[in-house]
Amino acid sequence: MTPFIWLIVVITAYLFYALIFIIDKYILVRSMPHPIAYSFYVNFLSIFILVLLPFGFSMPSFSQFVLAFAAGIINVLGCILLYGALAKEEVSRIAPFVGGFVAVFTLILSIIFLHEKFAGKQFIAFLLLVAGTFVLSFEKKKFFSKYFLWALISALCFAIFWVVTKNIFTQAKFISGIIWVRGSVALAALLLLIPKKNRKIIFAKAEKTKPKARGYFFAGRIMSILGGLGVYVAVFLGSVVLTNAFQGLQYVFVFILSILLFKKFHNLREELKKEIIIQKITALSLICSGLFILVI
Repeated sequence: MTPFIWLIVVITAYLFYALIFIIDKYILVRSMPHPIAYSFYVNFLSIFILVLLPFGFSMPSFSQFVLAFAAGIINVLGCILLYGALAKEEVSRIAPFVGGFVAVFTLILSIIFLHEKFAGKQFIAFLLLVAGTFVLSFEKKKFFSKYFLWALISALCFAIFWVVTKNIFTQAKFISGIIWVRGSVALAALLLLIPKKNRKIIFAKAEKTKPKARGYFFAGRIMSILGGLGVYVAVFLGSVVLTNAFQGLQYVFVFILSILLFKKFHNLREELKKEIIIQKITALSLICSGLFILVI
């Protein structure tokens, strides 16, 4: 895969994630707000990755299974913390904050454990992409609330998950690796059903969710599969650090989609306030500069 095709795969994946962001934030946020319930369904639906079994699956060794399962548990924990923070703070601040720190933590962990190295222009592009992401998340009055600490820990969880995923991909072919990883995520989600309190939360929320909201939820999960597949392909074939650094592009797409869809979903107007537009144009400039450096 050439760098240009890799770039197209990453950009397309984050476009799908932007669509998911719109659905989760503006359509579903009042339908399934509990972090435990949402984390369960989002992660358990990874079970559908098993449809790839006939296309080249091989069994992992015991150590590989333990590694993948541990990564699954860490990913579920990260989701619970993330959705807990999203329930208390603005999604448009928390999400890019997490994305930025996922990239930073992934860089540190990849250098330590994967011995990943970067050319000078790649590192500059990484800095610009991450800077753009942080510009999107900054709001002085709320930046240091305790919920941002939850978000910070969730970012560390996701970074560990992605570094472990890259490690697994170095040991297995793509189909086997993605089944090990996503299958383990689904298995880890089942652990949430062990406490009786969690079962009440999960199934009560499912019963109260409106049919229309369920439709949007599952549409979002289908797009999540497509976007996730693109990200996994990018991580398998390229740098896990640069792949995660592109998360800022997702929020640029959210901004563009907000302009296109605000007449249909009126609560998208908050993305179009003057100060937010200035902030996002600044972020867009940084992210586009990073993209330009990567492709020249």
